[in-house]
Amino acid sequence: MPQDDSDNKKWVTFTYLSPTIIRITDLFKHSNLKIAYRPTNSIQQQLTGKTSNKNPSGVHKLQCNTCDNVYIVQSGRSVKVRHKEHIRYIRTNNPLSAFAVHILQKRHEYRTMENTLQILKAYSKGKRMNCWEILYM
Repeated sequence: MPQDDSDNKKWVTFTYLSPTIIRITDLFKHSNLKIAYRPTNSIQQQLTGKTSNKNPSGVHKLQCNTCDNVYIVQSGRSVKVRHKEHIRYIRTNNPLSAFAVHILQKRHEYRTMENTLQILKAYSKGKRMNCWEILYM
């Protein structure tokens, strides 16, 4: 019994970077290869992406140590730098931060970054960070 030609073909995976990749893989049409495409950015990668950066940018939560009010904020800068800005706004009585305004108006206490700030989603600056911020609000 003769074997079907498709049984002998091997699968090869290409990462889809642009429509150009399809033109490149068309060169293999008459070879003994079957072509599959893999995305460079999947939903699973977005949701489970881990970061090794100990001081990332992204969406974070600031919590008042006196009344447990929570402020969800985002920053394209590192969280350490952003936390220092919030503390500077408190010390200089500057209303540029809702967290600083709360601390100043209510005369509540604030503590170190470790006690006040929690990273919710490490992410680089961009439109998607707005979506993550809204999700956590």
